[in-house]
Amino acid sequence: MDMKERITEDLKVSMKAQNKLRTSVLRMILADIKIADTSGKPKDQIDYVEVVRGYYKKLNKTREEYERLNLPDKVKELNGEVAIVEEYLPRQLSDDEIKRIVHEVIETNKFTAKEMGVAMKLIMGKYGSVIDGKKVQMYLKEKLTS
Repeated sequence: MDMKERITEDLKVSMKAQNKLRTSVLRMILADIKIADTSGKPKDQIDYVEVVRGYYKKLNKTREEYERLNLPDKVKELNGEVAIVEEYLPRQLSDDEIKRIVHEVIETNKFTAKEMGVAMKLIMGKYGSVIDGKKVQMYLKEKLTS
């Protein structure tokens, strides 16, 4: 069962259970998937995980904005939505795992602060789908500038 079918089936279950939040989130994900399906790309080139990740990033950006505006009720609501979307994404590496990878890449390749972009590209190329780029960048800066 591919991701689209899984989400469609989960939507049916959610609708029967009358879970409004879950139903709403799954409908939004399916809407983004439908947009990707009609983008003109061949079906074999459409990565549904990337579509879901794009929706996840939009939710996180909105959540950050609500935090900045000090709207705790909206942040709490978005936390619930984010948790639902995370169920459909591959498990992300922990902070400790990211720090270890950054340390290994820097030590193995003897990168300097000027080569941060090269190190970033190397790490993201190898771990892109399961690693948070913002955290990699933060740890690289921390390690290379200290």
